[in-house]
Amino acid sequence: MFSKLKSVLLHSGYRVILTSDFSRQKSGGLARATKGYILPDDLKIFINKHIDINDRVVTLIHELLHEIQPSWEEAKVDRNSKKIFKKLTISELGFLQFFIMSPPETRSMLSTHKAYLNA
Repeated sequence: MFSKLKSVLLHSGYRVILTSDFSRQKSGGLARATKGYILPDDLKIFINKHIDINDRVVTLIHELLHEIQPSWEEAKVDRNSKKIFKKLTISELGFLQFFIMSPPETRSMLSTHKAYLNA
């Protein structure tokens, strides 16, 4: 399943946007999301920048599953996103983290990594 997630991220044109604004219009009224949501018509995935990095990765997987498996009900998407997250290799996790980390978080992680390698 990771290869499908990766393919959607690299080839679909979706932009992943970290935000704290989680009100969005949905047919029939206003919908609220606390972790993230996908707008397929706009090719945008919004992720809550205030949740921790692992939760952002699970949320990204969740939103990508909506694109890959549009017929799945929310509960099935939720269950499978958590299962996929638990099975990620370190390199797969790192790939997905790249899309959900802010520039300061990336700089901090890289400097910590450099310090570890130079120790």
